Amino acid sequence: MPANRRKNGIGLPAACLLSSVTLAAPAQAQTVGFDPADYGRAQLPLRQTTGDAAAFVDQNKGAFEPVAELDPKDALAVLARPIGRVDILLKNTRTGQQMGASCTGTLLPGDYVLTNHHCLPQSGELTPLKVSILMDYLTLDGKGSRRFEMEAKPIEFDPRLDYALARVAGHPGEIYGTARLSGGEIAGNPSMLVIHHPLGRPKVMSRFRCFAMKEQPDGPDLRHRCDTLAGSSGSLMFEGSVGAVALHKEGGLDPKDASSFNSATRLNAILGKSRILAEIAGQPGRPVAAADPGKPSAAPAAAAPSGPPASAPLDPAGMNAVLRGR
Repeated sequence: MPANRRKNGIGLPAACLLSSVTLAAPAQAQTVGFDPADYGRAQLPLRQTTGDAAAFVDQNKGAFEPVAELDPKDALAVLARPIGRVDILLKNTRTGQQMGASCTGTLLPGDYVLTNHHCLPQSGELTPLKVSILMDYLTLDGKGSRRFEMEAKPIEFDPRLDYALARVAGHPGEIYGTARLSGGEIAGNPSMLVIHHPLGRPKVMSRFRCFAMKEQPDGPDLRHRCDTLAGSSGSLMFEGSVGAVALHKEGGLDPKDASSFNSATRLNAILGKSRILAEIAGQPGRPVAAADPGKPSAAPAAAAPSGPPASAPLDPAGMNAVLRGR
């Protein structure tokens, strides 16, 4: 495990893109930057001189499976529908500079979007000015995608657990469905699945050798070996038929170090902090020790969760079991 694991937060666009292609770097919050002039576009041009990060993704297709290639009726395609790309226009309150950042977010009942707090920061010099979620972004040209405006200030957030819950306009959940959250414990090192927008690119899945680490720390953090890149921050992690069990937040995998890992927050810890999310998940909230306070909602409102049935196959034909030599 790298001794200097840390979360860098959102930096300048060029720095974000540079960090996204350096797999052996220390753990970083996985937002991806873009030119603020491109806010609102489906395809985010890569305007940097450090190398074409999009080419890096193209050269490593084995790690990411395009959701666009799935049959729309496939259980995995249904599972992926409520997941979109969260685009943020940020302002540095000290310098006045504006910048763009991209994360991943998920539609929930009650017209909410769940993502990371560091994607919608509520402290420090960076302040979100405009936020939206781009749904059904499956191909580079953005054909068929649709954008929904979000509130720039989350209705709930917690820096330690690194989650933010924000309102979204236009009732996108009625079109794309909503995710099913689970407060269940994660036992052993199960195979997992991540659906995300790495580098702000079209939606993909990570499931090749994607699993929780055997050795886990005490507390809310979950260590995992699922491939991600900048832009993957805020993506849900799914386990088998249980549903979403964690919220991805940081990179840190080193291809030369089998003990390295990426990091997520266990949803049972987040549900214990959030009254709104606990009601969405259908279970009472529980206090979480040593969690930094966020801003709770005064009146949670949630519809019944939708999405795939509990038996949706997230690991067809035992794919991860085969890849792990079982």
